[in-house]
Amino acid sequence: MSANTITLAPALPLWLIAVLFCLGLVLVFVQYNAIRSKISREKALIVSLLRLGTIFLLVAFALNPSLTTRKTQRIPPSVAVILDTSESMGQPGGGRSARLDEARTLLTAGERPLLEALREKFEVNLFSLADSLKPLGDKELAGLKAHGGKGDIAGALETLGGKNDAAILLSDGNLRESLLLDRRLPTITVPLGSPATYRDLLIKSVKAPSLAFKGREIVIDFIIKNYGYTGLTLPVLLEDQDKQLAKKIIQLRDSPGEVGVTLSFVPDKAGRQNVSISVPGQEGESILANNRIDLSIQVLRDKIRVLMVSGSPSMNYRLIRAALLSDPSIDLLSFVFLRTPSDILNVPKREQSLIPFPVETLFTKELTGFDLLVFDNFNYSLYLRPDYLEHVRDFIKEGGGFAMVGGPFVYHEGRLGLSPIGDILPFRFVEKEFYRRSSPVRVRMTREGAGHPLLRIFDDFQQHGEKEPDFWKDLAPLDGINLTEAKRPATVLLESAEGLPWPILTISEYGKGRILFLTTDYAWKWYMGLVAGGKGNQPFFRLVHRMIRWLGKDPNLETLQIILPETANLPGREIDVKIRTVGEAAFKPSGPAVAFSVFDPGGGRIESKLKSTDQPGENVLSFTPPRKGVYRIKAETTSGQREETVIVSGVFADLDAAPDHERLKKIARSTGGRFVTGGVDLSGEIEARLREKEKQFVEETLLPIWATPVVMVLVLSLLSTEWYFRRRWGLV
Repeated sequence: MSANTITLAPALPLWLIAVLFCLGLVLVFVQYNAIRSKISREKALIVSLLRLGTIFLLVAFALNPSLTTRKTQRIPPSVAVILDTSESMGQPGGGRSARLDEARTLLTAGERPLLEALREKFEVNLFSLADSLKPLGDKELAGLKAHGGKGDIAGALETLGGKNDAAILLSDGNLRESLLLDRRLPTITVPLGSPATYRDLLIKSVKAPSLAFKGREIVIDFIIKNYGYTGLTLPVLLEDQDKQLAKKIIQLRDSPGEVGVTLSFVPDKAGRQNVSISVPGQEGESILANNRIDLSIQVLRDKIRVLMVSGSPSMNYRLIRAALLSDPSIDLLSFVFLRTPSDILNVPKREQSLIPFPVETLFTKELTGFDLLVFDNFNYSLYLRPDYLEHVRDFIKEGGGFAMVGGPFVYHEGRLGLSPIGDILPFRFVEKEFYRRSSPVRVRMTREGAGHPLLRIFDDFQQHGEKEPDFWKDLAPLDGINLTEAKRPATVLLESAEGLPWPILTISEYGKGRILFLTTDYAWKWYMGLVAGGKGNQPFFRLVHRMIRWLGKDPNLETLQIILPETANLPGREIDVKIRTVGEAAFKPSGPAVAFSVFDPGGGRIESKLKSTDQPGENVLSFTPPRKGVYRIKAETTSGQREETVIVSGVFADLDAAPDHERLKKIARSTGGRFVTGGVDLSGEIEARLREKEKQFVEETLLPIWATPVVMVLVLSLLSTEWYFRRRWGLV
């Protein structure tokens, strides 16, 4: 709308302007009387009127007239259209098409698409909302996919509140819980999906420990959420791969409804245990991937159960046993042989007080209940049949620890043929000598021992790869050692310091287990020498404890560590796993050589890459899992190897995609908007809501009339015409 008016802004007082105008009239009258005697009355009147017009215009300039033009301008309200693009929007809506497709159709299809209708009356800004709020172009709308987590509607409205007058939210209601919503932005919510026809079973709210202890019950609590099924009875399973750990039958009564479930099991071995919870899929379910959840639980030993068998009572046995008993986390069962089967006793059995060694019970039934087996100066060929030794071999292969302490009674493998454990031992005896006591032997660390965590018994010297203080050479010499040589790929950590470097402490791995051999029955002299030197018994005890913990696979004593990511792992997204090498090798300029492999759930090797970091000895292994399941990571260096498993969950593994229209109603009510369903004219609804928010302003243009060229030309024309007639009629 526009309007034109003339306004006056006198440059002089009005009375003065009136006086000047009257004076002009008088002068014109005087001029008329003066020239009427020279020319006719008509001609005199024409000349006088021309002069009067000129005077009138000149006097009018003093009134300062202006032409004022007023035009009313309308500012259209700004509307934010928010399109939910989270994972649940990919599920079926009211028909066969996905909810996101229904929203896209509402915005762009039909005789009068919503976006087109809105843009006729409003300024429209289009956004997508999932993990974050993103501006959206019309060209991007066609290729938009339902991908991402639940959107933060409160944060989105806060961001858009100062720039928009209203919002339209197209969503199925699967949004983050929002207690505070911005009332500056009235929001019209448009529901998608049909709660009445949605059917699904899912596992949610799982409470399971990330750490547990071997032999102690693990309790897992969770909820079965039900949409669309009533009066249904079904089993809930807890499984470890193909092994069933627990089962419970539940009944679904209400829809929607929830059933709380508790399952438990007792882990029988230490290490990472991957278990799954599942309910069978039902006909008509929208999502089957959320019927199963995989869990990874790190099982630790609350106590390390040690079975120790000593071939003879000795000071070595006494002090090693004392070291084990000093640690409350070690549960020790020990046996000492005071005679061999060939010893002749002239005493009736009923008068013998020695307890028979329960060999059959220990080595056929109870062995798997221990974590570590120790043979101390023990000739096992005299007491253990080959089938018992086969059980020992299987015990180590399945993850048990095995330690041998040397001495003159140790069975000489190879002299009479290998026993069932002969092949797995990390050493072989030399042919000429079996046990030497001729001269004292001092010890030293090997290059491998200097960087191995097992020998780093002083915490003060564990920073940045500093070597252990060279107290080994100050230890009391050993009066007797077994003469052996290490097999490959065994590692020698301690060796003799004079003459030939005979192995003193050798370690190796077999299957999932570990083996350690200390080739002397005189380690007790180290204890005595340390105490006599005022250093106390703690260094000796700490060495024994670290041997036990290394055999028990304590993570702090691993030379190779695999650190899994703490975030959820999804198919198609890159996973970064840290691989650390601990010890002296980790601080070499070139870094340790790491061989690595990643295997998919079917056992096939998949592509992966290793890159170094700024931290010494640390690398990052990256791979992209193509599908859900349990992936196995294997890393190996010259100092050892490790395996870990990574659980990759499906995209919909924990997705509750049921339409939540009640939440949309709450959002509309909290923001002062409206919840509308299909068939409502959204454009008209928006217009009605924003009628009060429409803004207008008046554009005013002021044009001084006297300053226009037309007025100046008119004044000159009047003066020129008067001069022309005067000249023609002889007045000039």
